[in-house]
Amino acid sequence: MASLLKLFLTLEPSLRFYLRSQRIAEIHEALISSLLVCQPDDPISWLISCLIELHSLSPTAKVNLNWDYFIPEIYRPINRPYNIESSLSYVFAVCDDTLEPNERQIRIAIEHYKYHIQQKLFSAWLRYYLTRLGQQRWLEKREQAANEYYRVRLLNIYFRQWSLWVTYRLERQKAAACHINHCAETYQLRIILNEWNIVAQQARRTRDYFDRVERGEENQQFNGFLSHGEARDELSLLTREAAVRILAYLDVEDLARCAQVCRNWKMLTQSSMLWSKLDLHRTSDALDDRLAMRFIQRARPYLQHLNLRQCSRIGRLTFVGISSCKNLQDLNLSECSAVNDEAIRIITTGCHILLYLNLSHTEVTDQSFRSLARHCHFLQFLSIAYSRQFSDRAFLHITNGRGCRKLAHLDVSGCIQLTSVGFDAMAEAFRDLENLVMDDMSNLSDKHMTNLCKRLNNLKQISMWSSVRQLSGFAFKQMSLLTQLTTIKFDSNKMITDDHLRLICRSCTEICHLSITDCPTLTDNCMKGISSLKQLRVLNMADCLLITDTGIKALTDGPCTLRLRELNLTNCMRISDGSMTNLSRRCKRLAYLKLCYLDQISENGLELIGQIDQLISIDITGTQTSDTTLKSLGNSGNLRSVTLSSCRQITDLGLTKFATSCTNLEYLNLSFCTQLTDNAIRSMAFCCKYLTTLNICSCSLLTDMSLQYLSGVCKYLYEIDISYCQLITDKGLKYLRRNSHYLKRIILIECPNISRAAIDKLILKIPYVQYHYTNKSSELSK
Repeated sequence: MASLLKLFLTLEPSLRFYLRSQRIAEIHEALISSLLVCQPDDPISWLISCLIELHSLSPTAKVNLNWDYFIPEIYRPINRPYNIESSLSYVFAVCDDTLEPNERQIRIAIEHYKYHIQQKLFSAWLRYYLTRLGQQRWLEKREQAANEYYRVRLLNIYFRQWSLWVTYRLERQKAAACHINHCAETYQLRIILNEWNIVAQQARRTRDYFDRVERGEENQQFNGFLSHGEARDELSLLTREAAVRILAYLDVEDLARCAQVCRNWKMLTQSSMLWSKLDLHRTSDALDDRLAMRFIQRARPYLQHLNLRQCSRIGRLTFVGISSCKNLQDLNLSECSAVNDEAIRIITTGCHILLYLNLSHTEVTDQSFRSLARHCHFLQFLSIAYSRQFSDRAFLHITNGRGCRKLAHLDVSGCIQLTSVGFDAMAEAFRDLENLVMDDMSNLSDKHMTNLCKRLNNLKQISMWSSVRQLSGFAFKQMSLLTQLTTIKFDSNKMITDDHLRLICRSCTEICHLSITDCPTLTDNCMKGISSLKQLRVLNMADCLLITDTGIKALTDGPCTLRLRELNLTNCMRISDGSMTNLSRRCKRLAYLKLCYLDQISENGLELIGQIDQLISIDITGTQTSDTTLKSLGNSGNLRSVTLSSCRQITDLGLTKFATSCTNLEYLNLSFCTQLTDNAIRSMAFCCKYLTTLNICSCSLLTDMSLQYLSGVCKYLYEIDISYCQLITDKGLKYLRRNSHYLKRIILIECPNISRAAIDKLILKIPYVQYHYTNKSSELSK
């Protein structure tokens, strides 16, 4: 190829141009390729035929002449991946002067060469830089690792030193804690020993007192446990806030006495907190306009609650003073004979933010309701019970006015003058009413209930004691429309059936208080509907005679037992021990239980009640309670109120065991327990020192010794009933009069050995005394 190239370079340019223009190289390549591929027998004839065919071609066809042009179709390759220029074409192309580079091409080639050199240099520099950078980073990592190693080593040294210090401090703290615990235990032991010493001294004094009483050595100066300790003013030692909170439990009369003790006490009684609530009910007999105005003027800037119940001697001047109390929110004028329309107009004109107003047992008429509708825009509580001078038009005034629109509680008990028109106007006037009391309304009918149930959609509490005798099943069906009811109270209806009560329970699912007493038509079928009330807390089914153990089982099997706190099954005489078993097992949160006159419950059934841990109050009047039952009841240490009336099998032994366990007892009814003697009262008084109310009516074996025990030990005794105790004499009353400092109420009926002179002396010391003397019943209040 090199020699051929040198040969052509020696040719003249014109000759070379000719060879190139006539495509001699392509023709030569096509002829040689055809000879090599076809291999004809006569090569010369083959070449001549090819040249003849070539001569017949047009110049345009010669331009596209390829190396396989003279090769038959069957010998040509199927696929041509690329075209390869022939060596001759390359030779002739090189030898062509027209293909020599010009200046532009040379400049581009030089630039390309320079760029290529720059790329090589940059790549070499980049490799060098990256190598140096990698070495530098490697050195930095090594240095960082060395620093981290040094830091960790220092931390280890510091940690070991700190650990030794912490160990030392913990040992010191442990030793200090042991010392502090030792001191605390010693201090607690001292406190316990001191308290035990005080209790032991009190018990010894009590025993000595009982011994002196039994020996007949009367100690008239004994005053319980108030005589020990140093006499000092403990109230003045308290903070002002604590002292004022203590004085807040006193009434006006007691505050007046406290103000006369000393200057410090007088300053405490001047606190605004004590005069924001003024209760003048206990001074109703002596309260007149002059005295009432003194109280009102004293408390006017901050007076919020005022109680004038049964204050019959007040008049217009007092009402004008009340109207000047702009902050007054609660006003009780019940049973005030001087209250009339003019008084209501005066009060409502000045007291614009009244929230609670009690006008029960007053002589208000329709005109008073006009004043309420005009001025009392924020009134929420209104009681007009047993006020029978107003008519149906009273509620029409409320409807036409702008006041009383926020009323939530309404009491119309005993207002038998109201007709269906009045109930319709009431429902129209108080659409947002939530609590409605309609007790002692003998004229209540289905039509009245229909008007109420259709409009009072927000009603939550309804009370109808002694009012539903004339209601039929239709009225109770209408009650199911009040779906937001939470409290239902009614009694003495013979028309309500199990289906009606189940419909109410199914519609009113939020009921938490259900009192349905003396409804003889209710059976065990209604108890299943009651058991579905998940929010039920109070259930009163007294005098429902058809309730049996089956109904109680259905009740305890439902979800209502999870929150049930109070249950009254008085006179449900078909209930037996099976119900007690279910109650003790399922009703673990039961706190108040009444099982009066249930003859079919045996001693074993009553003993199961003691397994209810949260029981606070129990009434088992007229049951088969014995000493064993009382001992079991004592296991419930939370008892505060116990009624054992007419339990004639109880003896001194049973009451002693019961009182030993229930030391926090506050209310105890032992009436008609005829086997009890003075020994039982002695044990009870010694254990139950916080007793406030005691009923020993018809305990015929009790003597003056019992009252001496009670007056000497039970210092918080507030009320006692000693009726029909024929062995009690004037001597027993003398003990109560001298030693019972908190006694406020005493009942002594049919006590033949008590003289009139002893009663007169008792009246001077005790505010309320009810007695029977010379065949006349009397009630005296101090």
